[in-house]
This record gives sequence, C-alpha cells and structure tokens, in this order.
Amino acid sequence: MRLSLLLIIFLTGCVNTPNNSPTYSQAEVGVPDSEKAVLVLYRKMVPPLIYTVSSTINGEKFANLPNNAFSWTFLPAGNHEVKISWPFLALTPGKTINLDVEAGKYYFVEFGGNTEFSGVGAVVFNTHDISINDYKQGIQAVTSCCGYVPSSL
Repeated sequence: MRLSLLLIIFLTGCVNTPNNSPTYSQAEVGVPDSEKAVLVLYRKMVPPLIYTVSSTINGEKFANLPNNAFSWTFLPAGNHEVKISWPFLALTPGKTINLDVEAGKYYFVEFGGNTEFSGVGAVVFNTHDISINDYKQGIQAVTSCCGYVPSSL
C-alpha cells in the first residue's frame, strides 16, 4: 500500500514555473551575432514531475528548470558541454551532450523524457533524452509550453 502511494506521488506531483513567468516573447531573449550564439534550453513536462533539473554549461551552473520552463544564454563559438542533472532523490540518471556552436545561430536544446512501464509486475522507469531542434521547431515548442527562468550565467 505504501509503495502504491509513493508511486502515485512520484507520477502525479509536479513542479512548474510560476503563472507570472515571462513567455518567450516577453523574456527579451538575446540575438546572436558574429561573435556569439544563443542557447535556449527548455523542458516540457518531463518525469519525474515533482523535481526540477539542474543544468550546467562547461561545468558552470546555468539554470534549474521545472516543468514547462526555458532559460537562455549567449555562448561563444566552439564546443560546449551541456549537462542535465536530477536531484539524488529522483533516482534518475542525468544526460550530457557536447554542442558544437557556431556564432550567429540559435540553438534550441530540449530536455525530454517519458515514463515507461515494463513487465507484468508493473515496473515503472523514466527515460530521458536531449535533442537539438532547428529554429522553427524550437520557437514553436518554447512559445507553446514554457515560462522563463533566469540563467545563472
């Protein structure tokens, strides 16, 4: 019984951006130029829903993203490590990608995932991925789902 209750809390509780969070068009997202690119990192509804994820770029804290949130920063041209980490209690591994950045471009990086069920015993586990979307897909996704969370960079 206790395990079932914990499972329900695990799957149904969620953390979101505040209702008054700026939208993409209100957040004054920077514009890339000849020396730098703009990285927009976003998270839709990704399980486990009750936790925020922490993100770093090249080992420096970037932003803590709840569900339906995005943050942005400028990046110089070159290779950058983007890492997503869950809190210890989430019992979920993080993800890391290396992003080769060209100045003058936008990079929309989505942190996504699903809850999967396996076997007769109802084993539940989460899967996660990081995908890089083109400008059109990224703008469409961020404007339809996400509130702004300021970057730490």
